[in-house]
Amino acid sequence: MGGCTAGGKPKIGVFSKPLDNWTSGSGHHLDEMMKRVVSLNEAEGFPFEFYFIHYKKSGNPIYSRVKEIIIPRNPLLASNVLRPYGFSLLHYSPLSVYAPMFRLTAKKIATIHGAEEVLYPQGYSFIARMHEKYAMPVLARRLDAIATVSQASRQYYVSAYKVAPEKIFITTNGFSSEFRRLPQDAVEKGLAELNVRKPYVLHISRYSMRKNPGCVLGSFALFSKKHPGYSLVCAGKGWDSPEVAAKARELGIKDFVTPGFVPESQAAVLYNGAAVFVFPSFAEGFGMPNVEAMACGCPVITSPVFAIPEVVGSAAVLLKDPADAQECADAMEKICSDEAFRENLVAAGLQRCRLYDWDESAGKLFSEYRRLVSEI
Repeated sequence: MGGCTAGGKPKIGVFSKPLDNWTSGSGHHLDEMMKRVVSLNEAEGFPFEFYFIHYKKSGNPIYSRVKEIIIPRNPLLASNVLRPYGFSLLHYSPLSVYAPMFRLTAKKIATIHGAEEVLYPQGYSFIARMHEKYAMPVLARRLDAIATVSQASRQYYVSAYKVAPEKIFITTNGFSSEFRRLPQDAVEKGLAELNVRKPYVLHISRYSMRKNPGCVLGSFALFSKKHPGYSLVCAGKGWDSPEVAAKARELGIKDFVTPGFVPESQAAVLYNGAAVFVFPSFAEGFGMPNVEAMACGCPVITSPVFAIPEVVGSAAVLLKDPADAQECADAMEKICSDEAFRENLVAAGLQRCRLYDWDESAGKLFSEYRRLVSEI
C-alpha cells in the first residue's frame, strides 16, 4: 500500500485553510467534520496518520491532535513540499487552481459546498466566475470522490461539471448542541444582555448583498407599519455599520438592533426569543441558519433557491420570490398573527432538524477515506 508510514499506516493529508477561520460557513463545516473524523481515528486505534496542510500557523486547537505541514502558496512549490510524504489520500477543502495537485499520486477527494458564483454572479468578481465556470469542472473530474452537502449540489456537479454521479456523496451540515429550546428564564436573561426586547423579527448572517438585505429591511419596514410594536434584530458581522443603519432609517424602521457577530450561545438565545426568523438569501449551498432556527423552535421564512427547499422541506415558509418584500412581509404577518400556523411550523421545524447530524456526516467521510485507501 502506497503512502504508508514506517508502521504501515496510510497517510491522509487534509488541506485545512478553512480551519484557520472556523467561524465562516465552510470553516465551520470543516471544523465540525474534522474534530469528529480525528476522534473516530483515535477511537479505532489510529488506522490513519493525519496531516493538516495550510499556509500559516493558526489558533485552532485541532492542530494539536494531528501533524501539521506549512506549505507555500504557489501550488507547484507546495506540491514539491508534499511529494516526499507519499500520501495515500489528499482531501482538498477548498478546491481551486491553487490546490497542489501536480505530480501527487495520492487518491484525491474534495469537499465542495455549492455554486454561489453561478446562482448570484453579481456578488463575485469576473475571475471568481470564470474559475467556477471553467476551472472547477476540470479540477472536479480529476478527483476520485467529492463530498457535498446536498442533493441539489450533487446534481449540479453531475450536470455542470460532468462528474460521474457515483463519485459524489452527501455529508450534510449538522448543528451544534447549543441550538435547542432553552428555558424561558435563560432566554430572558440572554436577551437583556444583548439589549434586545420582545417581540422581534430576527435575521442572522454575515452582511452581504447575497444575503438579500434589501428584502430583510424592506419587508420588515412594511410589516412594522401594521405591527409597530416589533423590532428588527440583525446579528452578524457588517449589519452594525453606519450605512446599514442609515438605510434602516430611510425605510422608517424605528427599532433596529444590530449586536454584531454573536457566538453560538447568544445566537441560540436570539433564535429562541424571536417571533420569526427571516432568511431570504439569493444563493446558498445549504442555508445552515434555517436549521439552527428550527432547532430552537423558531419559525422560518426563507428562499426557494438551490438547496434550501431540500433542506427545510415543508417546515418553513418558502418565498416564491426572495426579492418581493411585500410577500415576505405578508409571511411575517401570517406567522405572527396565526398562532396555529406558527405552532405547526415550529413543530415541523423541530422534527426536520433531526435529519442533520455532524456525527453521521463525519462517519460517512471517514468511511470514504477507508474505501479510497483500500483501493491503492
